[in-house]
Amino acid sequence: MLNLTGYRTAHSSEFMPGEIFKIIWTEPVGTRGRSDRSEVPTNASTRFDESGTAFYQGIRRFIVVANDEGHCTAVPILTYERQGCKKRGVKPLKHGIIHQKGRQARPLPEEPKLGFPPVRAELYERTENLVKESRVNYAKLQTIEHNVPVLFIGRIDPEDFDSIVLPAIDRETERRAIRRSRASVGTKASSWF
Repeated sequence: MLNLTGYRTAHSSEFMPGEIFKIIWTEPVGTRGRSDRSEVPTNASTRFDESGTAFYQGIRRFIVVANDEGHCTAVPILTYERQGCKKRGVKPLKHGIIHQKGRQARPLPEEPKLGFPPVRAELYERTENLVKESRVNYAKLQTIEHNVPVLFIGRIDPEDFDSIVLPAIDRETERRAIRRSRASVGTKASSWF
């Protein structure tokens, strides 16, 4: 059972860019079984809905990158089952290390080179800490509605947010746009023949 002490529905104004929060997160199990669990939420348990479809439910951490009325855009903090970006199937160039202020950011032994510099987090929730395998996936923008209970646990160092987090998101968004653009050109070209 998940411990939800301190979780609450927060006002939209609290989802400031750079804030870090935890949320109850659900992911489909998928069809590949355990080998496809690269992004399973922390402390996840497998559950089943009324139709018998399996899903994981657990805690996931996010960094707010943009806020709007009723929802925000955030990127996840993941450990990939405590393997960091050594986990098979993870794309290291889309990630960066996140570590607590005052602690050293270190890649794991034999971890591939990551795409972005480390960012420092200041955690103000006393019971929280970031394990050494914590990584930010800058390519995975998620919309989070403000009507679900969350627990704010810290914030990204403002200097790191402006100089690392925002440019990383811009770069990943630009990459997606370029890939989409190239794909559509290829589709149009092949349909002409």
